[in-house]
Amino acid sequence: MASLRQVDIRNFYIESASFIQFSRRCRSPFVFFDTEFPGCIFRSSKHHTLLSPAERYSVLKLNADVIRPIQVGITISDGATSTASWQFELRDFDLHSHPHAPTSVALLESSGINLTRNRQLGIPSVWLARLLLDAGLVGDFSRATWVAFHGCYDFAILFKALFQLTTKLRVRLPETMEEFIALTMWYFGGRIYDIKCLIRRCDGLYGGLEKVAEKLGVKRAEGKAHQAGSDSLLTCQVFLRMKKVYFGPGDDGKEKKMPFEGLIFGLNS
Repeated sequence: MASLRQVDIRNFYIESASFIQFSRRCRSPFVFFDTEFPGCIFRSSKHHTLLSPAERYSVLKLNADVIRPIQVGITISDGATSTASWQFELRDFDLHSHPHAPTSVALLESSGINLTRNRQLGIPSVWLARLLLDAGLVGDFSRATWVAFHGCYDFAILFKALFQLTTKLRVRLPETMEEFIALTMWYFGGRIYDIKCLIRRCDGLYGGLEKVAEKLGVKRAEGKAHQAGSDSLLTCQVFLRMKKVYFGPGDDGKEKKMPFEGLIFGLNS
């Protein structure tokens, strides 16, 4: 696994060139990503297991419409031998003026995220959205496969950045889950996997990212939990290990098709 590159406004243009070059070198890249944000502001009075898909989307929309991202981690892989990781520090969130959950912010700060420095030296999330477009990782002609772990908020955050870039409007999520899913499939090419869905077909796997990694015998290659770059890299490690163990070639020598393509855990899954 390649080393994790930290990106802020000071080295954004240099790292952008490396990001685009690596992305284009991978003919059909896998893009593993994670986001860090200041927690959920709104919660349902019902237990989450009792919510309908429409109700779950309603809670997602309430939160995603007001929260601002802090970090995005992206790991790109050719699925075999080449992998590269970036952690983008974002300036969107201001602790003193934007909605947040204090316990979530405290957890991120204890994990090493410096919110003051991000506000001063981070990049706007729309810069990252432009980079994804320039690298050919999103849009009609993208050949990328996008992978997250319990990714509804992760996809919502990138969706907002991409939508803001292309419309120049203040962005809110679509009113219905169906519209959100349709637009997400358009932006990300329809080739989406959520590991939280995939583990339903993997005997012995359960829980969060750390637990799944432990069960697979995968050790975090770099960094620590609750930092987006490190979590995106661990998501990559876990997915590639799952692909080999559970969806590798069968007796006929053909690789098994992975299930649940296009499903995002907690929404349409």
